[in-house]
Amino acid sequence: MYEHVGGEGPLGRLAEAFHRAAVADPLIGRMFRYTGDTHVRHLTAYFVEVFGSGTAFTDEIGGFEHVKRMHADLRITDEQRDRFVELMLAAADEVGLPDDERFRTRFEEELRRASAITARASRMSKEDLETRHGRLGSWTW
Repeated sequence: MYEHVGGEGPLGRLAEAFHRAAVADPLIGRMFRYTGDTHVRHLTAYFVEVFGSGTAFTDEIGGFEHVKRMHADLRITDEQRDRFVELMLAAADEVGLPDDERFRTRFEEELRRASAITARASRMSKEDLETRHGRLGSWTW
């Protein structure tokens, strides 16, 4: 999938466009306003890894454990989770990610799966997340 989207450049633009929209969004903005450029860098590294290019997000940022820690105690609602997916899909359109059915279907499925995991983590405290849970895995066809 990494090659299909064109590599790190488009994924970085996706992270930037999503972050900009998320910060401005009345439903989910409060969760993103404090993160700034760090969120864009981390989200880019996350996408690069899950799209199948390397393990820098896991090795340098903390991988799945980092994702869970960053979402702990946020109490993400189903409505907020759905809005996240909507904004991410709109950002994909904005930056020109491929729009073929095969890619878009898989991308949306993975976004929904990942957002469900983070929503579950958001209902836990940071102390509840101390156990190791492995690598992120890759989003594949």
